[in-house]
Amino acid sequence: MKLRTFSIAILASMLVASATAPGAFAHTHVSKTSIAENAKLAASPPDFTVTFEGKTKLASIALTDAAGKVVPLAYKPPPAKAASFKIPLPTLSPGLYRLMWRTIGADAHAMSGMVHFTVAHS
Repeated sequence: MKLRTFSIAILASMLVASATAPGAFAHTHVSKTSIAENAKLAASPPDFTVTFEGKTKLASIALTDAAGKVVPLAYKPPPAKAASFKIPLPTLSPGLYRLMWRTIGADAHAMSGMVHFTVAHS
């Protein structure tokens, strides 16, 4: 009988902990980006901003072209957590591109996201 009481007490404390600290178990998702998914841009964008629902650590960001070739970025993710990151972009030739990022949430889980876009031919 004592084991059952102990199990119920453990379960109750876990429920209280998860109800009082939901942020500890939640992932931080993207709330907006400055370039929409599948956007067709008239010109090369000067930068890309990604904004999250809360502070997160940006672990990496990469830009590739239609052939999958990495386009170098003059940007290093900051060590501090933030809710928004503004990444300067090089002047892009017309074509298809993919921006990919990875973040590390408060729960230490890595999450990734991406945006595909096209720079129009002039």
